[in-house]
Amino acid sequence: MFRSSRACASLIRSLLLGTATTAFAVTASSVLLVGCKDESQPDYWVSKLDDPSWRARSVTRLGQFFEDASSKAKGDNNAPEVQNLLNKIVDPLTKTYVDKYSEMDTKTRVALIKLLASFRDKRTEPALKKAFEEFAKKPATSKDDADIKWAVRASSDLKIESLNDPLVQAFLKLRASTMLGGIAYKDFNDAMVQIKAKSWTGPLISALEAPIERPAGDKDKDKIDPYRDQLFWQTTAAQVLGELAAPEAVEPMVKIMLDPSKVDCQATAILAMVKIGKPAAEAAVKLLKGEDEKMIAFHYRRLKELKQIKEEDEKKMKEKPQDAPHVQTAAIMVGTIGRGEGVAPMLDALQKAEKDVTRALIARELVKLPESPDTMKAFKETFEKISIEANVPPGMNALQMLAEAAGQFYNADEFVDWLLERAEKTKGSGEDLKALQGAILVTTIKLAKASQLDKVKAAVDKYGTKLEKDLYAQAEKLVKTCGDKPDCYLGEMEKSSNQEQATQFVAIKAGYMGAILGGDAQRDELVTRIDSFENAAVRFVAAQTIDHLSPKGSKEAAAKLRKVIDKNAESGDRDKIAGDAPVKQVMYRIEARAD
Repeated sequence: MFRSSRACASLIRSLLLGTATTAFAVTASSVLLVGCKDESQPDYWVSKLDDPSWRARSVTRLGQFFEDASSKAKGDNNAPEVQNLLNKIVDPLTKTYVDKYSEMDTKTRVALIKLLASFRDKRTEPALKKAFEEFAKKPATSKDDADIKWAVRASSDLKIESLNDPLVQAFLKLRASTMLGGIAYKDFNDAMVQIKAKSWTGPLISALEAPIERPAGDKDKDKIDPYRDQLFWQTTAAQVLGELAAPEAVEPMVKIMLDPSKVDCQATAILAMVKIGKPAAEAAVKLLKGEDEKMIAFHYRRLKELKQIKEEDEKKMKEKPQDAPHVQTAAIMVGTIGRGEGVAPMLDALQKAEKDVTRALIARELVKLPESPDTMKAFKETFEKISIEANVPPGMNALQMLAEAAGQFYNADEFVDWLLERAEKTKGSGEDLKALQGAILVTTIKLAKASQLDKVKAAVDKYGTKLEKDLYAQAEKLVKTCGDKPDCYLGEMEKSSNQEQATQFVAIKAGYMGAILGGDAQRDELVTRIDSFENAAVRFVAAQTIDHLSPKGSKEAAAKLRKVIDKNAESGDRDKIAGDAPVKQVMYRIEARAD
């Protein structure tokens, strides 16, 4: 029995003491019980919401009613018993939050909006809107003022159009570097990606245009928080604009790619460009050809402002525009976007390039475009021109990089013999040559069909270390088991025993063979099985195989991959979320390619 019920009973007993007749007792009891409300009913606590001294207890008690009802309904807020309760409490609780916002203490106010958000009820819209608007007017920084954290979670599920503007205004005021930002930034990112309101295009493009100053060390401690804030705003903005496939966002994305100070935003920006598709590809090709004077001028200006080049450096670069730094960046964009219309401009740029670093980067990105006799021929010719001593940023040997990239053509007939020839004929000595030969051996082991195993084994015996010899033994056993049957390779790829680090190469080799021998059916099987690949390296190969087997793209395959990615994101499993990074890029590529 609750406190007020006991009080009522006590009052009745005291009034009845000393009475002479039972009739009087019954009459008095009946009258007094009419005036005593039942604390076991939500109506009682609703009536107390206007009383400041009772408000906190009322919010807590009404929350208990909701938890009990939701628990009995197994979390189904649409169940009749839950709806009956919500019909009694949603409006008064919403009104209390809106009308009494400034009167409530922080703990009660946040508890109230958290409760309202948990209802996932569109009738709470005024309260959710109030939370965003109050924050935008006066941004809080303490994690105790977590109103917007709960409001944005509810908004993500409810998708109420009238909340879109208040939400984005709150986002633009939320500083990730604060204590509140630390507990709310991910909720905002997740919600905005889910909602992706078209009305946000303008504000988010404006967010991308803000400068970023990267801290250089201990002397720049005062720059760390502003940097973290801008990183949050700009990566989220780029991600959402990509989800919107907003062509208006292409120019700001290109600027991010050309601005060294925004290097930590570039991975998100280029993924957004993949999602935007054709307009982004056209902009990247225009830059690659040297036809986008505005973007080229911007790039040189930023390089000089950041003291990475001087005026005389710019003059020299302009004398040989085919090797200018913007060409390398443009090639990365064209390759990552991965559309067929990028092939001809990339071949032309590769033909004109004179510096090994430019040639190597373009050739590496060429591998990501739809395969053709012309692309394979150009790749080989470029490889043979490059010095064994050439390096590409951030210090990787160019030929070793290309020896590995050659495997991404997934063409054993074209590349196994040629790569083995390069291991024999490439001029060089010492560690550089040994490292190149090792990279070539690993790639040929990945690619080799049954008929090519003897040649590869001879090379492994000649150049290989214990590492290459062990990998060859695993690959040989696999190929002898599966032969030319792609479904057999998919089965081996999925085996749990091949997800272990010691045996992961078996699954990797199986993925390459699936790409070489497979078609649409194997692509669809890989999409279905993608979440069974627990090993990150195997998952990466599976994603690349799906990409290779989708030269014309596939909306259906992309949709299935998105479901897996979303499910893993909701699970909070960090390993799966990290492993989905290449899957997400492939999803965007095959989706945009199908347009």
